[in-house]
Amino acid sequence: MAKFRYDKNKKRPIVARILVVILAAALFLGIVIMAIPARAEESGENITVQSFESGKLADAISEAAGGTDYNFIKNIAVLSGTLSESDYSALTSIPNLEIIELAGTETEGGVIPENALPSRNQLTVLTLPKNTVEIGKNAFSGNRKLVKVLMPASVTKIDDYAFASCESLEEVPVSAAVTYIGEGAFQDCKAITEFVIPAGISELYPNTFSKCGFESISIGPDVKKIGGSVFADCNNLKDIYAYGKEAPTLDSDVFRNVSATVHCYEDSEESYESWKQNNITIAADLTGEYSLTAETSAWNEDTYAVVQTEASSAEPADREENSASETTEAASVPAQAQTVQTAQAEQSDGLGIGVVIVIVIMAMIIAVLATVLVMTKKGGKS
Repeated sequence: MAKFRYDKNKKRPIVARILVVILAAALFLGIVIMAIPARAEESGENITVQSFESGKLADAISEAAGGTDYNFIKNIAVLSGTLSESDYSALTSIPNLEIIELAGTETEGGVIPENALPSRNQLTVLTLPKNTVEIGKNAFSGNRKLVKVLMPASVTKIDDYAFASCESLEEVPVSAAVTYIGEGAFQDCKAITEFVIPAGISELYPNTFSKCGFESISIGPDVKKIGGSVFADCNNLKDIYAYGKEAPTLDSDVFRNVSATVHCYEDSEESYESWKQNNITIAADLTGEYSLTAETSAWNEDTYAVVQTEASSAEPADREENSASETTEAASVPAQAQTVQTAQAEQSDGLGIGVVIVIVIMAMIIAVLATVLVMTKKGGKS
């Protein structure tokens, strides 16, 4: 009776074939998986709406998109028109917006409505309409990736929780015109390191700045009352510059979990003694009159200056030519927004190169294994 003999040399071709099949499958899956985000980036669109009829921004966006899947639209610039409450809803229907440019538009009644653009998952840069006077309650709350907001100097009121939980917000161009900052307006804005409360504000409402990342804050001379928990849990706060001749009255827990020095005028030191509590100390070392204003970037100022200049100086023929020009479409977005777009394009290019490299490496591996398979077959025949 013949005995079955295991020949280990015959196993090698089978193992090599299995490896080739596995690597070929991995190569195919790798190409498919890596091509999906690459395709998504390539499909990303910058949409420009030249103008629209109030209440019909949704139609204008649809026309400008030209059939593009809204999931791939990253940036949108609206160059003119008046935004109604329903027009803000049209913007919320685009889920992955990173940049919203509205500097050339106006908002109805100068008011950005309540809950205008809250909790946008990807939004990083936002430019407000040029005639904005009031920012409504919860208008931009929960935009956790929002880094910069550009707003005109016409803004006078920032209502309750307008920017609450905007954890990445670094630049808040609050001008001297602001006379009202509502309850919780900047609550949990962890990336803000300093803030100047304008001179026209007389009261700070509860939780306005709680859980902020402040290292220093300047309180204008007209503040008479500071509500409950206004600076609570601002763990990085070290210096408070109080410019009032008389110390504002404090509600409960204003400085909860805060260890800071309050800097005041020498002749006001006695008044501020009432602020001494827990880890709050008083230093009477302020000099000079209050003359501070919240700092605004050149980008913020230039954006609205350019909008006003272009609106007043452009000739009709120029406008017609520009509306048909692709270069004007790019120029309508602020310089920093263009930088973000460039970075996205570079990321897309880098991803494409990465796919090529992976394909080449895997192809080389397969070629080597195929060679081993052939040589093994030849060895088995000899």
